[in-house]
Amino acid sequence: MIKMVVVDMDGTFLRDDRTYDTSQFDRLFKQMKAQQIRFVAASGSQFQRLQKKFPAYIDDMDFISQNGAIVHRGQTLQRIFRLEDGVLHDLIGRIQAAYDPEMIGQLLIAGLNGSYISNQTDPQVIEMLKHYYRPVFLVDHFETLSSQTVQDQFTKLALSFYPGTDFQEMAAKLAPILPPELAAENSGFNTEMIGLKVANKRTGIATLQTAYDIRDDEVVTFGDNENDLPMLAMTPHSYAMQNASALIQQSAHHVTTSDNNHDGVLETLSQLIG
Repeated sequence: MIKMVVVDMDGTFLRDDRTYDTSQFDRLFKQMKAQQIRFVAASGSQFQRLQKKFPAYIDDMDFISQNGAIVHRGQTLQRIFRLEDGVLHDLIGRIQAAYDPEMIGQLLIAGLNGSYISNQTDPQVIEMLKHYYRPVFLVDHFETLSSQTVQDQFTKLALSFYPGTDFQEMAAKLAPILPPELAAENSGFNTEMIGLKVANKRTGIATLQTAYDIRDDEVVTFGDNENDLPMLAMTPHSYAMQNASALIQQSAHHVTTSDNNHDGVLETLSQLIG
C-alpha cells in the first residue's frame, strides 16, 4: 500500500519552464488526500520557493528542502541539520585555496530564512538564482557573515562552476578537501551542494516516515539527478525520469514512460493511484 509520494522538483516534477499541470495535480492530490497518502516535495532549493509552487496545498503536504537539510510538515519546521559558522568559514577557505577564482562561478550560503551571496554578483545571475532560492540577500564578505548577525541558521554551501569547465573534474577535486563530517551532492546546473553528511533527501524522508509511521516499501520516489540517488535506492517503488542519465535510471527500480516536460510524474501517479 502506498502511503507517501516523494518527488524531486527540477527535472522531475517540474517542466523545464518550471511549470506543471495544475489541474491534473489537483485531481491527484485530492485522491491522495482521500487515501491518506502524504505528498512530499523534495528539492535542493529552499522551502520558501517550494511553498510558492504549491500555494493551495501547503498545509496538507510536506517539504524536504536544501537536499534534506530542512524538513517541514506543512508549514511547521520538523528538523534542521545546521552548519556551524566555524565549519562553514573553514569550508569556504578550503574551496578558495583549492580552486582558481575563474573556475568558481558562484558561492551561495543557504539558510533557514534565506540565502546569501556576494554583492559583487552579476545582476543576471542574481535573477537566475531567485528561481531556486528566495529570499536572496547580498553580503559584503562571507568571512564576516555569521548566523547571529543575520539571525539565521546556515545549512548548505552551494558551489557553482562556470559553464565550460569540466564539472566532473571539478567535483572530483572537491571530495578530498572536505572535512569528514561533510559531503557534496551534484544538484544540477554545474552545482555541488555541500552540507552535513547525515543530511540528504533520504534522511529527510526518514524524519517524515517516523512522524507518520510509514515503511520504506510504502514510499514512492521520483528523481532525475545524483542528489536523488539515496531516495531512489530506499524503496522498491522508485522511479527515475525518462530524461535522467543512464546511471540514475540504473539506480531506480522503474523508469517513467514520459519525461519531465510531458508530466512523467503525474502520468505515473495516475496509473498508481487512479
